[in-house]
Amino acid sequence: MKTILLILLAGSSLIISGCGEKTTEKHASPAFMFWCYRDEVVSSDYHVPEMTDPTKAAYIQNRLKGVPGFVNSRCDLENRTLTISYQSSIIRKMNFEEAIALLGFAANGRPAWPEAAVPNGVR
Repeated sequence: MKTILLILLAGSSLIISGCGEKTTEKHASPAFMFWCYRDEVVSSDYHVPEMTDPTKAAYIQNRLKGVPGFVNSRCDLENRTLTISYQSSIIRKMNFEEAIALLGFAANGRPAWPEAAVPNGVR
């Protein structure tokens, strides 16, 4: 009897616990539980202190287009930030930090890779 009561209590807890409204966004996909949804396309900001001119910004953006899960990006040269939209089920924020660092630019406190082959017109 106690086992059945425990199973019913656990089952009802799962049913009444939810993660909010079901999103109707085109790119939504199920998360941990079958009734929970998360945004598939998310955006993150990256502070790139060395991104001082449009040439550097264009170089970084063009190189990031080849990263799986990349959707688009926009830059703010005044604040030296790069906003990247990406598919959260394919790639994470830290992967873009690493990609930017491997291009030879520091990102969000992650140091630039010293052996990066940055073209002369960009440096």
